[in-house]
Amino acid sequence: MVRGALISKGMDPDENHHHMLRKKVDGVTTLVTRMSHDDKEISGTIARLMAHQCALHPAEFWDLVNCPLSKEDWEKLIKKRCVDGHNPFFSR
Repeated sequence: MVRGALISKGMDPDENHHHMLRKKVDGVTTLVTRMSHDDKEISGTIARLMAHQCALHPAEFWDLVNCPLSKEDWEKLIKKRCVDGHNPFFSR
């Protein structure tokens, strides 16, 4: 469910090491998240970490997965939040 939703919103699977998903937003940044377990197990701390890796708050992440947050609106948030390619959810 989660993996499929993220792919449908523009993330590209990368199966080189773990189940990685990448999203490049031209001129802004590349977001990367990892799924080590079946997406049915994603909750709590893991969901929060994945949300931050996607430059989202946890509630926004679940909106992305469950579809109220569109791909276009997510990209607008990324462009607004990731100034100079920096994801604000992680310290420099």
